[in-house]
Amino acid sequence: MKIKSKVYLNPIKIIVLKRYFASLLCGLMLLPAWINAKETDSLNLPLLVNSTPYNVEGAKIGLSSYTTTKSKKNWFRAMRYSGWARFYPMYRNMQEYYDIPPTEGLSIPVNITANDGYQQPLMLIRMEGNPSVKTWFQTELQFDHLMGRTTFRTNPESRMANLYVIFQLQGGVDTRFGKFKMIAGGGVNWYRFSPFTLWLYQYRDDFFERYPWEPEGHDFGRYNSFYASGDIPRDQRFGMQGTQGFILEGTSLPGGFDAALLYGKASANAGYQSFVTKDPVNIFGSRIGKMLGDHKIGYNYLNQFGYMGNQVDYKKIWFGNDTLPTDTFYVEDNRISQITTTVDGRFSFDKFSLFAEVGVGSYSTNLYNEGLKENAKPGVENVSRYKRSWNSTAFFEITTQKSLTRVPVKLALYRVGKGIGNNISSVSNTSIESAKPSTDTPDEYYINYYDGMVTEVGQLANNRQGMNLQVLKDFYYNKLKTRLAIGMAQEIDNLAGDMRNGARAGYVAGLNADSITKVPFTNSITFEHKLNGLTRSRFAFFKRFTGPYNRLHSMFRRSFENIAITDTIIDYKKSFSTIDLELKYKCRFLGKELILTSFNDFSSVQENWSPIPVFTDKAFLRYHYSEFMAFYGIHQKITLVGFLGFERVKGNNRTELADANGDLVTDSKGRPIADPDGKAIDQIGHGYGLGLDYNFHSRASLHFRHRWFDHKDKNFTRDVFKGNEMTVEFKVFF
Repeated sequence: MKIKSKVYLNPIKIIVLKRYFASLLCGLMLLPAWINAKETDSLNLPLLVNSTPYNVEGAKIGLSSYTTTKSKKNWFRAMRYSGWARFYPMYRNMQEYYDIPPTEGLSIPVNITANDGYQQPLMLIRMEGNPSVKTWFQTELQFDHLMGRTTFRTNPESRMANLYVIFQLQGGVDTRFGKFKMIAGGGVNWYRFSPFTLWLYQYRDDFFERYPWEPEGHDFGRYNSFYASGDIPRDQRFGMQGTQGFILEGTSLPGGFDAALLYGKASANAGYQSFVTKDPVNIFGSRIGKMLGDHKIGYNYLNQFGYMGNQVDYKKIWFGNDTLPTDTFYVEDNRISQITTTVDGRFSFDKFSLFAEVGVGSYSTNLYNEGLKENAKPGVENVSRYKRSWNSTAFFEITTQKSLTRVPVKLALYRVGKGIGNNISSVSNTSIESAKPSTDTPDEYYINYYDGMVTEVGQLANNRQGMNLQVLKDFYYNKLKTRLAIGMAQEIDNLAGDMRNGARAGYVAGLNADSITKVPFTNSITFEHKLNGLTRSRFAFFKRFTGPYNRLHSMFRRSFENIAITDTIIDYKKSFSTIDLELKYKCRFLGKELILTSFNDFSSVQENWSPIPVFTDKAFLRYHYSEFMAFYGIHQKITLVGFLGFERVKGNNRTELADANGDLVTDSKGRPIADPDGKAIDQIGHGYGLGLDYNFHSRASLHFRHRWFDHKDKNFTRDVFKGNEMTVEFKVFF
C-alpha cells in the first residue's frame, strides 16, 4: 500500500504567501490603470485660463468635447482608471493677528493642520470605459480634507469622511445624428454657456501658491508655459461654473448645430450642500450653437428661480378706497428669479477675431420689481407674481494679429445694466445686495456682492460701462515679453441712498441704524488685496464684515476690503481706472534656465472719467501692487521658486476716517463722517516667499512653500497682522 505524505506549511510562510498573492493581485489590477492613465489620463487636459475670461476657441464655446475609444472585441474592455492623492500639511505662526473668533477661520496665533483650511480634494478617483463601440461612461469621486481632520475648531467629533465637489456619472453615445452626453450627479458638475449666462471669471494668481488641481508633469514646464504664452495650464474645469443636477449635451448635430440643456442647482444657491440648506432655488439653462464656416453663433438662456425660504410666503395687496370696492390681490412675496438671455458670436478672420455677446437680463424679487403683473386677478384663488424689469447688456472684443497692428492688441467695450444680477456668470455683482428676505440682521454670508468694486482689466461688473485695452510686445530678441493693460469704467446709475444696499451699516452703526446712517455704506468702494490674498482669506472663510473694523470680505482663496465714502452731497458717478504692466524675461544663469517675472497694478477710484489712474488725493482710493517672481531650474527634477510682493493702499479725506486712537470717526448714530482731524486708510504690506518643486517621478512630486507676510495701517491702528506660514504638498498620480 502506498502511503501519501502530508506537507505541513509554516504559519509564517502562509502569511507571507497570502501577502505575496494579495500584492500580486493588486498589482495586476492597477497595471492596466497605470498604463491607461499614463497614456490617456483625462486629468491632464489643460485649460489656458490666466488670460481674459473669453479666450476660448470658437469651436468650443459653451460645450465640452470628448473622444470615444472604440472597443475592438468585448464590452468593457477599454476600461481606464486615473486619479491622484495628495497630502498637504500647513503650519502658521502669527506674531500679530486680527481678533477674529477661531470658529470663523485660521486666525489663532499658531495653526498646525493637515490641509489649507478649505474643503479641497484629498483624493480623486475617476473611472472611464466604453461598454460598446459607440457608447462610453465616466464616474468620478472626490474626498475632501475633512476626511482626515482632527481639530477643536469646528468639529468637536473630530474625524469625518465627506463627499465633496464631485460624485457624478457621465454617459455618452455616438449616433448618425450626432454625439450625445448626459451628466448627472451630486456635488458639482462643471459647465458653461456664455460669459453673461453661465460662466466663471478667473482671477489672476501670483503663481506662488499651488492649487489642488495642478496637473502632473514637470513644474518648470508649467512656468515656461506661463512665460511663453501668459497662460497657466490647469484643470480643464477652470473657467466653468459649478452646477448640480442634469446636463444633456449634443454635438456634431446636423447642419453644424450643437445644443445643451441644464437643470439643477448652482454653487451660488447651495449646490454643494443643498441636502443641508434645502435652498429651494434651482436653475434651468439652454444653449444652441451653430458653426458658420470658421465662425460660430449661439443663443443662451438661463433662469435661476425659486423661493427664498422653505415655504411660499403670500402677500396681500389692496386696491381701492372708501367709495369704491376694494380688490385684494395675492402675490408670491418670497419668489426670486434671475433671467439672462443673450446671443453671442465668435468670428475668426485672417488678421483679427471678434467676440460679441448682447442680450437682456432681469433680477426679480419683492424688492426689485415694477409692481403686479397687468393680468393679475383679485382673489386668493388667483395668486400672481411681481412684474419684472429688464436691463440690457453688451460686450464686444476685437483681437488683432501682428500682421494688422504690428503688435497684438485686444480691445473690449462693454455695458452691463444694474439689473443684471446673475451671480453664476462672469459678471461681478455691484448693485444688488438684498438677495435674501429683509431682516434686522445683515447677511454676513452673502458674499456675492461688491459695492463699488475695483475690477481687474478684463473683469466685468453690473451697473458699469467701460473699455479694456491690452497690448503685447516682445523686446531683446523676444526674450523680454511685456503686456500693458488699461481699463477704465464708470457707474451707469448712482445708487447712493438705495436702502436695499448698505448692509455693513448694521455692523458699524448697529442693527437699529436709520436710513440716514446707512447712506455712506450705499456709496462705498470694494478692492481686492492681491498681496497675500490666500493667507488673508483664511482669517474668516466665506464671510464679510469681519476684521477689526468690519471691512473685510473673504471668498474662495481671496480677500477684499470695503470702505465708505462720507460725502453728504452725492451728485457724481464713481469712475474706475486701472493700469497693469507685466514683464517676463528668460535667460541662463550658471548654465541653468532662469525665468523672471514682474507684475504691477495701479488703480484708482474718483469722481470723473480718467484714462489712467489718478495719483493724487483727488482719488477716493489709490491702490498699488507689485510682484516679482523667479523660477530657477537648478536640476532636471528640481525648481526653485522665489516671491517678493508689495502693496500700498491710500484713501482721501472723503472716505471713512480714524481718530487719534485709531477708531472710526462717526456721529452719535454711528454714521462715518468727515473730520478735519481724521485720517484715511494708509496701508502698507509685504510678502516674501521661497519654494521648491521636486518632480522625483513622472507621476509624483513634492512641493515646499514658505511665506513671510505683514500688513499695517498707519491710521487705523488695529488693522495689523504679521507672521509666516509653511506648506508641504506630496502628490501622486495614478
